Amino acid sequence: MGENKMLKTIAESLANLNDELLKNTLRKAMKEILLKKIIREGLGKGMEIVGTRYESGDYFLSELIMAATLMNESMELLQPLLKHEAADKDAIGKTVIGTVEGDLHDIGKNLIGAMLESIGFEITDLGVDVTPEKFVETVRQVKPDILCMSTLLSATMDKIEETIKKLEENGLRDTVKVLVGGRCLNDQLARDMGADSYGDDAWDAVRKARMLLS
Repeated sequence: MGENKMLKTIAESLANLNDELLKNTLRKAMKEILLKKIIREGLGKGMEIVGTRYESGDYFLSELIMAATLMNESMELLQPLLKHEAADKDAIGKTVIGTVEGDLHDIGKNLIGAMLESIGFEITDLGVDVTPEKFVETVRQVKPDILCMSTLLSATMDKIEETIKKLEENGLRDTVKVLVGGRCLNDQLARDMGADSYGDDAWDAVRKARMLLS
């Protein structure tokens, strides 16, 4: 099976919730394909298909949960490669992660959290629908190097800016780097909100997290 065919099979088997085919193909791909390609062009594309099917009504919450579970199990399978990617052990730090208030999406957040944890970050996952106050309280208690906030809804984008302002008001903004992500955002919006960096996808978010620590 060629590289493109293998990546397509990973994407389609994840999207079709085919556990056995997905994991068998992943095991082969780990020996032949770059990790970032497996994540971006295989698993990432598969999750995009899942998201499209959910939005169109072809998939429901049960399918979303199954896909998220498969994704987490796939990341566990890839863990040896993820650990190998962590070349600079001294750069690993603590991260607080969560989806902002009013948004219940967690697939992207969970993927980024799993990837960061796999390469040695200490993760505090606040889950979804996290208020600005909760983010600020946790930053004060945990003292993370990076705060990761996710939102997929344009209606909740302002919660990122509100959280950053509350960090400033509490004298905590200079103590933590802020990394944001979500399909309603981009680099310019992230900068306008006061964030330090924006992750275009899970792989990019992990790369940016490491850059923020360097």
